[in-house]
Amino acid sequence: MFPLPILTYVKIGLVVILLCGAGYCGYALEAARFDRYVARQQAATQKAQEEHQAAADQIRKDKDAQITSINAQLVDAISQLRKRPSRAQAASNGQGGTGATLSAEDAEFLEREAARADIIRTGLDACYQQYDALK
Repeated sequence: MFPLPILTYVKIGLVVILLCGAGYCGYALEAARFDRYVARQQAATQKAQEEHQAAADQIRKDKDAQITSINAQLVDAISQLRKRPSRAQAASNGQGGTGATLSAEDAEFLEREAARADIIRTGLDACYQQYDALK
């Protein structure tokens, strides 16, 4: 009925079971090794992300401090410009070109535009610094 002795079938069965067990152990070993690799990569990525965020926060703080300084200088300059004669009081013929003869309104407008340009430049510098920090 069986062409081979039963003991041979038992041996073949044991070999198959051992091969399946070895295959499972090898798979489990590689899966554990891969999981450790993924965990290390995630930790390194998290650390790099935290460092980049800290650098970005510092850049933002510096930018905000510069903008606060610009705004303080603007308020001081505008308060000093209020002492100038207004456009209706002092009509100049446009001679001089130093800005000393500008009316209060014109000087205030130009001071505000200069402050706005400084704020934009500060923001642009912060963008460049943050981009360069990520390289």
